[in-house]
Amino acid sequence: MRFDRIFEDLEGRFDHHEQEEIRAVSEDLARAERAQVTLVQRLRGSLGNELTVLLASSLRLSGTLGAVGPDWLSLQQQAAGTRALVPLHALGMIQGLAGRARPAEESLLADPSLNSVLRTLARDRSLVSLETTAGSLSGRISAVGAETLDVHTLPTREPGPVPGSARVTVVTASLLALVSS
Repeated sequence: MRFDRIFEDLEGRFDHHEQEEIRAVSEDLARAERAQVTLVQRLRGSLGNELTVLLASSLRLSGTLGAVGPDWLSLQQQAAGTRALVPLHALGMIQGLAGRARPAEESLLADPSLNSVLRTLARDRSLVSLETTAGSLSGRISAVGAETLDVHTLPTREPGPVPGSARVTVVTASLLALVSS
């Protein structure tokens, strides 16, 4: 009888240690998996959520996350009826981001890059407001290069050239946000 109790006690301890080891391994695997999740995957998991993004020390944008590319996100700003395009390199903090992630959908077409979206805005001759690390400007994108975009400024947001208009080249890396209506 005494040996039965000893064996039961040893079996109980063994089971307990085995469960603790399984729990520890599971937690390690969960941490390792979480370490592989990219910002783009978390953004895809947050499509349709209300987000607030902080870009520069005083630049804050809010809206519904409408689209995500490999190097940009788009916020729909219902109140203003505008869309804000934000390069991922400009993000400082994000409020409202979901904890879940969604991998890229498998398709033959890759998500468009920031430059592709900028070329579409240039082709459509959309009026845009740009926030850059060097300041703000409004106008139409006239050309998009590999690392720059040319903006024909329209200081008063007139539909055509006015006195004070200029062609400004913006280094894409300095772009914080672009708002189009």
